[in-house]
Amino acid sequence: MNRRSSVVALAAAAVLLGSSPAFAATSPEPAPTTAPRSSDRTAESAALAAADARIARLLPSRFLRPSPIAASTAKAALVVDPTNGSTLYGYNVAASLRGASTTKLATAVTTLRVLGTSTRFPTVVVDGRTVREIVLVAGGDPLLSSSQLLRLARSTAAVLATRVPAPPTTTPVPASAPTPFRVSVRVDDSLFPAPTLAPGWPSSYQPGVVSPVRALKRDLRHSSDTSKDAATYFAGQVGVALQALLAARTDLHPYAAYDGRLTAAKDAPEIARFAGNTSGAALAWMLKVSDNDVAEMLFRHNAVARGVAPTWAGARANEMRELAALGVDTRGWAVYDGSGVSRSDRLTVRGLVSLLRLAISPEHPELAPLRAWLPVGGVSGTLSSRYSTKPTICARGKVFAKTGTLRDAIGLAGYATGTDGRPRIFAVMVARNPAYTPLATRFAVDLVPTTLTGCY
Repeated sequence: MNRRSSVVALAAAAVLLGSSPAFAATSPEPAPTTAPRSSDRTAESAALAAADARIARLLPSRFLRPSPIAASTAKAALVVDPTNGSTLYGYNVAASLRGASTTKLATAVTTLRVLGTSTRFPTVVVDGRTVREIVLVAGGDPLLSSSQLLRLARSTAAVLATRVPAPPTTTPVPASAPTPFRVSVRVDDSLFPAPTLAPGWPSSYQPGVVSPVRALKRDLRHSSDTSKDAATYFAGQVGVALQALLAARTDLHPYAAYDGRLTAAKDAPEIARFAGNTSGAALAWMLKVSDNDVAEMLFRHNAVARGVAPTWAGARANEMRELAALGVDTRGWAVYDGSGVSRSDRLTVRGLVSLLRLAISPEHPELAPLRAWLPVGGVSGTLSSRYSTKPTICARGKVFAKTGTLRDAIGLAGYATGTDGRPRIFAVMVARNPAYTPLATRFAVDLVPTTLTGCY
């Protein structure tokens, strides 16, 4: 659950770029292909059957025998071949266990279904109750950065500078002090309700593990009041920009200060706007680094988009309805937040595999980005430091999965590419025995997808 700079976060928006129509128009037509011969199809089917048989033979011992898993009081695993829908291995598939951050897979699928990849979250500045009061209206942008707030502040200052009274017609006495020109900056973060602890969140988790959920946040920073943090920075930059614009007005001392919350009037004139980062960029970042704050903001945005109150109860009910409509098997699930931080959350490997299978189904192209955004074993995100030693190192670059880690729970769910080039879908959840470290338990869990690749 680490953090990176917002600059890196925004780079995730590159996943939204498509191919060039011009290139498609000038590319030569593909050479005609002949249908595969019957003998080729037979050989391919035999190879697939042999690979699946090997997986089914090896997994029972490779999952249950490693000491960290054998000593666990609760564990579950499921492996499915999406090519034919066959179950290659299953253990306690209906058990309701803590999935930790694998819960973010449910948040991601719901967001792809509700918001897609191109929804933006605008941050807007409007007039307050006087010409010297402005309101920063939060749009719930999970990836809002200081540099974006800086540009918004400069645009705002340019408008405010036009409201400064004309200079006096008489020359002021040199000894007189400049007249203060104070701009009051308020924040409206009412898009989301006042933050409370989710069911199952220990108070000690805030703000280090997850911040109180508000609709304004900058640079992925943890804070007990992310709205105040962002608005205070914004106010300071408005003041700096005003001073630069009015440098010739030696008779004035312009500045801006944060003065707390205020709900903006619905018809308040707009002063400046930042269009916002996209839902696709936010999802890519959330999955890559398992960002809890981003997950909780998207959890609420999905409810808002469906006209549901973005409370814990409302967002939870909304997500379960969306998953049910997709056909995700949520029997035995209890989801109370979007991040998986809640100690009360429960998932099943059966449900996770059904979700992952839908995400690569041609019947749901809207879910297709999910797989490409998952951490890659030994390469990226929360899996970058795994698959680095024998015997799992041979699966480096072949495992695409969402991790899950709590002090007493280890989870992993995703896809593993076999030597035949086909994916197998898997989900593993283990209640960690305190006699074994999280590192040892994760290594044991990693043996499952490594086996699926066929390299071990």
